[in-house]
Amino acid sequence: MKLQKRCWHCRLLLLPIALLLLTCIFSCVQFIEYEYAELEVERYEQAQVLPVAAVSDYVIAVREFLGAAPTGAPTAPWEFYHYNAARSDAIGALRALPDTRDASCTARPYHLAAQRARVSIIIAFHNEARSALLRTVMTLYHRTPRRYLHELILIDDCSADVDLLPAMLNLKLPPFMRNSSTPQSPTTPTTNYASLHSSLNASNSAPTSQPQVTIKTARNTRRLGVIASRNRGARLVTGDYLLFLDSHCEVNVGWLEPLLERLAIGAVAVSPVLDSINAESLEYAASSKNLMGGFDWNLHFHWIPRTQSTQSQPQRRDQYNQQQQQQQQKQPAFGELSSETAYLQQFSWARRRFSEARIRRDTNSAATAFKSPTFAGGIFMISREWFFKLNGFNPLLETWGGESIEFSIKLWLCGGQIEIVPCSRVGHIFRKQHPFRFPNGSDSQTTYLRNSKIIAESWLDAYKYFFYASKPAAKRIAINSNDTEQSHQLRRALNCQPFSWYLQNVFPQLKLPNDDFIAFGALSSGELCLHISNHATGQLHMTSCFQNDVTHWYLHRQNSQLQASSGACLHVVADVPKRATPLSNATRSTHFRVVLRPCVDQDVGERGHNQKQTPSQRWLRRGGLLVHQQTQLCLDNPLSDVVVVSHCRNAAPSQLFRFAMELQRL
Repeated sequence: MKLQKRCWHCRLLLLPIALLLLTCIFSCVQFIEYEYAELEVERYEQAQVLPVAAVSDYVIAVREFLGAAPTGAPTAPWEFYHYNAARSDAIGALRALPDTRDASCTARPYHLAAQRARVSIIIAFHNEARSALLRTVMTLYHRTPRRYLHELILIDDCSADVDLLPAMLNLKLPPFMRNSSTPQSPTTPTTNYASLHSSLNASNSAPTSQPQVTIKTARNTRRLGVIASRNRGARLVTGDYLLFLDSHCEVNVGWLEPLLERLAIGAVAVSPVLDSINAESLEYAASSKNLMGGFDWNLHFHWIPRTQSTQSQPQRRDQYNQQQQQQQQKQPAFGELSSETAYLQQFSWARRRFSEARIRRDTNSAATAFKSPTFAGGIFMISREWFFKLNGFNPLLETWGGESIEFSIKLWLCGGQIEIVPCSRVGHIFRKQHPFRFPNGSDSQTTYLRNSKIIAESWLDAYKYFFYASKPAAKRIAINSNDTEQSHQLRRALNCQPFSWYLQNVFPQLKLPNDDFIAFGALSSGELCLHISNHATGQLHMTSCFQNDVTHWYLHRQNSQLQASSGACLHVVADVPKRATPLSNATRSTHFRVVLRPCVDQDVGERGHNQKQTPSQRWLRRGGLLVHQQTQLCLDNPLSDVVVVSHCRNAAPSQLFRFAMELQRL
């Protein structure tokens, strides 16, 4: 009897506990619905897995496609492609990739606009290996949500393999083969359209049916270059967004949703983090998520460290709480609240918990999108409206070089912005040099100089003189007013900002030479310039000043460090030279040699005086000499490509070094 009474009391206690639990669950659900009522939650879709029965047919079809390459294939594939084409063929058209995203990227949903965004992907290529191009297309097809993949546009810039695109479209594999109910029609060599799916009603179709996707192809009858080819592909676009991609890429899982989320929130242009695919082994490796795109006064692209926020998470939490208090003061009394929001005051603890979770998510630097001065590698997505508002890529730029920097500058100056999204990962083969020849008999250096000069004259205003100081050879490149008039008209029509605004608000890391440096640019002695021949070993030598990408040096005003454009500093160590050279006894007896070392940071006091000395990296400018402060020896070029330090000799020609720009009297 006593046991029954106790059970009766337990049942009475369980009832209010159950009611309280149900109330909490209901409050949480209502809060989530209220917070994200205007956004649609999207989660990553896993890559499709081929049915076992179709694997053999798949392998055979890919093998036949790769084996059908023209008989006149290059005898030296590495020199032709500058990556391991044999290894690429062995990998095949699709492989598993390591998920290089931060764990927080996979744990969170992505909130996209309710209206479906149609993405058009443009791939322009010249002399690409069949397997590399096929793998790029197949990874897009299998790792992109079909509801967003509107069309693929492939532009062949007059490749030697004229049958590449027709053979690809004739592959009896998705995404190339047509539906069996769709009659085959002959394709033309100029433009081809291959329907991937026959379903026209994307949103209301059955689960087994997929939205329609189109492949459009075009071939240039003569070599135009990547700039003109991308513009041609953009003119074929019918989607809402344009994504420019190289033909030797592999997109990773969940790569598109983070980009679309940023565009839905309001970003103008977005770019993924480019993971590295080794050119020799084709091994896929994660790249740093703390790098953004930048450039120097040569207008050469460089990776630069990401600007970290100085605001800590507790500071952001305090800032968020202040905003919430201000909003609560503006809210009406409880009786005036609508039924949709009344629960927010009844269960404010739930709102606080969700707010703290959002703060932790938004302050995770590994997953947070960040602004970048320029695109990383020219791979980016932008709305079709914005692309044509900016007149696309400058058609007066030739073949290749500088188009991404030019587009990035005018995008920022004319009201847009660029973001890099760490949760989006795309693998890219980074080749060390161009595998292709430039048309019209021009070389890469001349073409790049001409393009850079057009950019400088169009967008840099008076800062163009820093470009000419870094690249004096550009002064001899002939351009006319028509090459820059189109950009000047665009600046006036869109009321674009001056380049000084870009330096102050977008790219403060691009320091003005006269602020921090005594001298900068190529460092020459006679007809030769000091150059880093091997960045891995830090090997130095003197080379022709007209060599492409010759090293530029910066002599700091405050700490007297002589810094290379790669970021390392010129350093002197006490050591017998390892290289046996017929130098004079006076030179050899110094027992010092010049090397590259990481720059030692300076501790600067309140009045700008250095608190920590780095004598081994301090160089003094005395007339035309560069004197090492610690040893009082001078930089010397006694023989051909040799660079050493030796006893200073007045007016010795081998010790006279000249910067491209000197900002103080010698």
